[in-house]
Amino acid sequence: MRIAFDLRRIQNPGIGRYMKCLVEEILKQELDNDYLLILAPEASDAIGVQSANVTRVLSRSPYYSVREQIELPRILREYKVDLLHSPHFVLPLIRPCPTVVTIHDVVYIACAQDLQSQLGKFYYTAMMRASAHLSTRIITDSVFSKNEIIRYLHIDPDKITVIYPAVDAAFGRISDVRVLDAVRSEYGIDRDYILYAGIYKGRKNHAGLFRAFQHFLSNGGDAQLVVAGPMNEGEPPLQKLAKQLGISERVVFTGFITDSKLCALYSAARVYACPSLYEGFGFTILEAMACDAPVVCSEEASLPEVAGDAALYANPRNAESFAAALYQLFTDDSLHRDMIERGRRNLRQFSWRQAATRSFATYDDAVRNMTRQPVAIG
Repeated sequence: MRIAFDLRRIQNPGIGRYMKCLVEEILKQELDNDYLLILAPEASDAIGVQSANVTRVLSRSPYYSVREQIELPRILREYKVDLLHSPHFVLPLIRPCPTVVTIHDVVYIACAQDLQSQLGKFYYTAMMRASAHLSTRIITDSVFSKNEIIRYLHIDPDKITVIYPAVDAAFGRISDVRVLDAVRSEYGIDRDYILYAGIYKGRKNHAGLFRAFQHFLSNGGDAQLVVAGPMNEGEPPLQKLAKQLGISERVVFTGFITDSKLCALYSAARVYACPSLYEGFGFTILEAMACDAPVVCSEEASLPEVAGDAALYANPRNAESFAAALYQLFTDDSLHRDMIERGRRNLRQFSWRQAATRSFATYDDAVRNMTRQPVAIG
């Protein structure tokens, strides 16, 4: 079987990590097949596996363009592809072979306010619906996301397979004190701290975390709050909120951060906080656990599914409740040690090897049971 992967977004910091980890694991496991990697020219070496059964095709077609709708079917026909997997939600509308699409979440339908452009909302929704209905099979990251796809896109549940992703091998506990001290010094961290990592979006609930942190300090907590990741347009209003709350001297914004430095921040954090209101999976929770950072977690969306019994849960919409959980985990050494150990056990449920095996089984199922009847999009 010849399997094609559309990897044109592999340099994206979120979806790109999923693409790289999953595809490299499949290439290591399934050696009896041929693979076609569709990559942007600047990312031609993004997949590290080199093999005679792997062909790279470079494409300059932008995502969400008319050009990709012409070029992708041509590539699939030219290389006689038996199956296409798009690890993002975009598929060519003309498909000469069975297709599998990964839909990680339907966040910009469920949380439409997080996408400001009206044209962007229309295109996102239209392409998501088209890919969901026209694909042969759908992979998603969590039971929560499966239910959201069914709810918003009206898809037959039997068409959707839940396959948990895992943590990039780059994330693991760093114990070298010199490395940890260097990162602390670089960002002006001079005491124990609570860490949050992620981009700025309303659903991420940075404002709720800031209010909880204010209560944490008011209740006698002594810490800094480190916010790691690019805030972009979100940083000025968050800095303003921090000033209004009287916590600005205790809040550190790192801006964009490399994986190695983020790994060090996880490893040195006293507590990792995840106050998000909507996540299709929640990678940062597992990254924190991989680095032995105990987690205080929102009880919403997919997060309890991912964190299991390895997090202290709190209501992210109630600042006092979330602050109480932060304070408890921050100050209780016995609970702190217990949550670290639970995090280590929880990580065993998530494996790229297992994800690759189950993904390949989904490919095989799609080829054998390709839906032949046209489906109306709506």
